[in-house]
Amino acid sequence: MDICLCDISALEHVRSSGMLLPELLDRPRASRLEGCGVPGGVELDDLVVGLGLRTRPVHLLVPDGVSTHGRPGVARHRRRAALPRGSLIRVAPNVLVTGPELTLCQLAVRGDYDLVDVAKLAFELCGTYLLDQDPNSWQGFVNNEVSATTVSRIGAAARSLKGSKGVARINSMLPYVLDSSHSSMETALAMLLVLPQKLGGIGLKGARMNYAISGTNRLMDLAFPGDRVGLEYKGKQYHAIEQSGRDDRRQNEIAGRGWTILNVWHEDLCDDNLFALLEDSLLRALGHRFRPSAAFYERQRLLRSRLVPGLRSFS
Repeated sequence: MDICLCDISALEHVRSSGMLLPELLDRPRASRLEGCGVPGGVELDDLVVGLGLRTRPVHLLVPDGVSTHGRPGVARHRRRAALPRGSLIRVAPNVLVTGPELTLCQLAVRGDYDLVDVAKLAFELCGTYLLDQDPNSWQGFVNNEVSATTVSRIGAAARSLKGSKGVARINSMLPYVLDSSHSSMETALAMLLVLPQKLGGIGLKGARMNYAISGTNRLMDLAFPGDRVGLEYKGKQYHAIEQSGRDDRRQNEIAGRGWTILNVWHEDLCDDNLFALLEDSLLRALGHRFRPSAAFYERQRLLRSRLVPGLRSFS
């Protein structure tokens, strides 16, 4: 009997792949659930060992006609309609996993996920990093040369899954997701700037992440190419001198091409006053006028509290 991991179990497997993500994405694809079911406890435990699952229950996708009555430690998800072509990945002889696009659509209907959670996960899957499931991880994520998916591929999957649960939420969120984020903090910065104001973002348009500057071999962490304005995320203020020197020379080359560059430190996102200064500097550089209501700033701070570790306020 085969099994098909889905929902949060599929996400845990993708994240556990870490730097082996390219190998995972190159594995054979499938789109049919025939032969998938729910094996007995010992057999299931043998099948999932080494797949990176950290939580229970194990979420399994089963075809219509397979009983979905409960078994301890298993959550069954019945699929009646046909799946999009290539939406399943065979990771072992008897184990399939839903691909990143289908997994995202499944997670979008969870009661513990809202639009911000879905957008944050989409940035991760469309970026070149995966969150590290090891609670003792120093950095908190692992970088890859490839992304698990792209905004375009998620959109195509959503069109193929039209009418399925979660697709409406995906479609409402996808216009605000950007490809190529390189870290969770780059994602936080981007979401604060591009999410709609009803969610606490500024709602800026035209942003690109890790954008290649024409005439150079340099990338801008977050760019507004139409305005030639970019932001460089510096992290916390303990970069080595060598790293700071490389960053400065990179910025000099980009500035020489007529770009305005704003440096963003971790503290600029944590501190209310520093973030307000950053926001004002960016809007001035873009030539935008922004006069939100007091209620917006409440939503903005709530969004920052969800995205930025160590948020603090100084009165």
